[in-house]
Amino acid sequence: MEGGRFDSTDGSYAYWYAGGSEQGAFGESFARQLDYVKFGPRPLPYKVVANRAVSEVGTARDLVLVECYGAGAEQIGQDIWLTTSGESDYPLTRQWAGAVRRWAPGTDGLVWKSRRDPGEDVFVLWGGPRTAKTGCGLLVPGTTEPLESGPARLRLDNWLVRWRLYIEPHS
Repeated sequence: MEGGRFDSTDGSYAYWYAGGSEQGAFGESFARQLDYVKFGPRPLPYKVVANRAVSEVGTARDLVLVECYGAGAEQIGQDIWLTTSGESDYPLTRQWAGAVRRWAPGTDGLVWKSRRDPGEDVFVLWGGPRTAKTGCGLLVPGTTEPLESGPARLRLDNWLVRWRLYIEPHS
């Protein structure tokens, strides 16, 4: 299945996923589909980092986010399922995102605890239609570093070790 947990079902809004930290972003990008039964180091194909970058961004203003964990999830009639279910449930989680947007039109997105690393906050921010330049209009560009090589790649490699992952060399 392509797409994310809270993507728009009808294209009426843009969405942009982020982590509260670089580690949270790495977890959501690279540890989502891990086979935890496999023993030893686990390879990630080089193509998962090819032409990708890690970016630090700011926001144009303070954000109003709906908490989708703990008591916040209870307030919208949900529980941990909303943010931990598998991809087969994404059609339903996307409908939930659309419903939350309708129930709370002044909000900028959702925040929840990472499925793989619950100490990390992760977000989806909403914006205008998909044609919006940044995807949500709330972002202020910051630094961007390629993940294929350089300092960001070193940070990624160090992070991957915690997950018993490594990036296969490209040929």
